[in-house]
Amino acid sequence: MTTGAAPGEAPGGPRGTIYDLRYRPYEGERLGRRFAVWSLYVLSLRHAFGLGRGALPKTLAFGLVGLAFIPAIIQLAVAALAPGDFEIVDPVGFYSFIQIIIMLFAAALASDLVGNDRRFGVLPLYFSRPLRPDDYGIAKLAALASAMLAVTVLPQVVMFAGNWLGAADAWDWAKENAGEFGPIVGSGLMICATFAAIGLLTATYAGRRSLAIVGVLAVFLVPFMVVEAIMSISDADAVRYAIFFSPAHVVRAFTLVLFDAVPALDSGSDDNVIAQADMPDAVLVIAALLYAGVGMALALYRFRSST
Repeated sequence: MTTGAAPGEAPGGPRGTIYDLRYRPYEGERLGRRFAVWSLYVLSLRHAFGLGRGALPKTLAFGLVGLAFIPAIIQLAVAALAPGDFEIVDPVGFYSFIQIIIMLFAAALASDLVGNDRRFGVLPLYFSRPLRPDDYGIAKLAALASAMLAVTVLPQVVMFAGNWLGAADAWDWAKENAGEFGPIVGSGLMICATFAAIGLLTATYAGRRSLAIVGVLAVFLVPFMVVEAIMSISDADAVRYAIFFSPAHVVRAFTLVLFDAVPALDSGSDDNVIAQADMPDAVLVIAALLYAGVGMALALYRFRSST
């Protein structure tokens, strides 16, 4: 619609034009906050494995998953070619066997899940509405923990099935070893929760992805090596408490408690540091729960303070 000349204005003077663009309010279903959290979780899980992205993220994620599955694949091959009671790696020692793969996986994915959002300054857009900082943190933590199942619980389940299929008497083997399935899943979930929480928390303090990867690895590896060194050169009673400064040792101790396999002192076990600490099982379990719980709480606080 075109307006005429204003009173007292010459016919050839400035004119204004009004366009009716017929904007209408949205009248469809509003899915709300819960759907926003779920969508962010699914998107983050896809990004963790490089889906919808370039070749490098896919290669890194699926390459590490493939390495974690090597013992399980070998076990399946042995079960198929030469059935018998034979294990490549027993369930108790599996997580220790692939420990460095778990650390690399957590570091690579944590740096990717939160690094881009912080680097490009899109967090205020996420937090405008209806998503809240805690929702964002929960979605990212859940996505990383879920992704880590691919290098923790899933290979163990495949190995469990391989051992069962390769047993001389599958029924007797199942009856004797069914009790290991609970500790396999329980310890795997604890590893996922703890490493995801600590990994994401550490990654939020790094501005670049490479620095985030190095930082997350350092948080896991440096305490681990320091505790190993201290406890190998000293047998003082106070030294045994150093184990609580290493999340990797605490989670490993939790696994041993679930399997009822905490080694005795001077047993010559690969877990001699945990044996030297000589802590009650309940204390080791509480320490692992605190690492996971406090790590998650601090990660959520970190996201909250980003607004």
